Amino acid sequence: MGKSIYSKIALIALLAGTQSLWAKKVFKRYPVESGIIYYDINTTGHSRGFSTHTTGIARLVFDRWGAREVKEEDATEVQTGDYNETHDRHTMSKQDNGTIYTVDYDDHTIYKTRDRSLDLSIAQGEDLSNESIDLIKEMKGIKDGNDTVAGFPCQIWKVKDQSICLYKGIPLRIVVDGPGFHSERKAVQVVLNHPIPEKQFKLPDYPVIIDQDYTSNAAAETRTEDYIASIHDLRAKMKSLGINPNDENSTLTPEQEKAVINTLGARYLKKQKRLLPKLLVALDDAKQCIEKAQDGQEAQKCVQSVNRIDEELGDRTENFDFSRFDDVKRAKILESLTQEITYLKATNDCVQKHDKTTDVILCTEGNLGEDEQTPAR
Repeated sequence: MGKSIYSKIALIALLAGTQSLWAKKVFKRYPVESGIIYYDINTTGHSRGFSTHTTGIARLVFDRWGAREVKEEDATEVQTGDYNETHDRHTMSKQDNGTIYTVDYDDHTIYKTRDRSLDLSIAQGEDLSNESIDLIKEMKGIKDGNDTVAGFPCQIWKVKDQSICLYKGIPLRIVVDGPGFHSERKAVQVVLNHPIPEKQFKLPDYPVIIDQDYTSNAAAETRTEDYIASIHDLRAKMKSLGINPNDENSTLTPEQEKAVINTLGARYLKKQKRLLPKLLVALDDAKQCIEKAQDGQEAQKCVQSVNRIDEELGDRTENFDFSRFDDVKRAKILESLTQEITYLKATNDCVQKHDKTTDVILCTEGNLGEDEQTPAR
C-alpha cells in the first residue's frame, strides 16, 4: 500500500543534497533592520500563605532584520510567606544565522547548536516580520485600541489573558493577568534602525560546549541550498510522473516512491562520488598528522582539510576537543578517525558502484554500524 505523499516526503527529504540554488530574498524576522529594546519586568503572584514578586530588566538586540539576535534577562524573585527566599535569574541566548548560543550562568558554560528550521527560513529569505500579528489572529485575538510606549505608538491586541501592544509587530508591552497573578513586561528604551555596536552581541567569556549534531555555518548553508535545489528537482519529477503534490489523499506506488527518493538524493550522490575519495585521503592524512602533533593547536590544524570537505558536502563537521591535549586525548581522537574511515570506506564502495540513492541504501545496509545506516557518511 502506498503512503501519503506528505508523510513520505517528510521522511525521505532528509536525504536531500547538492548544488546551490541560494534564495535571493532577504530573511526578515522583524519589520525593521535593527533594534535595541530594554524592558522592565514586573511580576507578582499570590496564593495561600505565599506570594512572589519578580523585578528586573530584559534586553532584545537584533540586526540584519533579525538574522542576528540577542535576548537577555536579569531578574530577581522574592518569595514571602510560609518561607522567605530570594532567587536571581540571569539568562541569555544568541542566534546568529541559524547558530544558537545558550548561556548557562550557573555553570559558566555556553551551549552551541543549530536551528534547522531557521536554516531553511534564512535560505529561502522568508519574511516572518508579521508572525506576531498572524499568531494573535490565529488565537482569535482582537484589537483593543492604541497606546504609546517608550515614545512609540503601538496597537493593543487582546488574546485570552494577555494584552499585547505592538509597534509594527514588535511587542513593546505584554501584560498577563490571571487569578492571583499579574505580569508586565514594558519597553522603557527603544532604538530602531541604527547601527548596533558589536559589544551588544558579545557573549560571556565561558567555555563553549558544541552540540553533537552541530554543523558549521558553511556546511549548514550548503545543506540548505542543496535541500531547496532538490525540492525543485522533485517538483519537476512529480509533474512528469503525473503526481499532484497538493492532493493530500494521493499515494505513491512503490516505483513512484523510488523515483522520489532517487530524485531527492541525486544531487548529493553526485557530490559524494566526487568528494568521498578525497575525504578518505584527508582522513588518513589527518590521522598521520595527529600522531605526530606536538600540541593541541598543531593537532587541530590536522583536521582542517577534513572539515573543508565535510562543509562542501554539507555534512556534520567533527568538533574534537583539542584543549589540554595529551596522549590519552590523542588516542581517543585517533580511534574516532579510524572508525570514521571504516564507515566511509563501506559507504564509498557503495556510492561508486551505484547511480541511484535507493541502490546505495540497499548496498550499505548491513555494511555499516547501527549508527551509520544511511547513504551519507
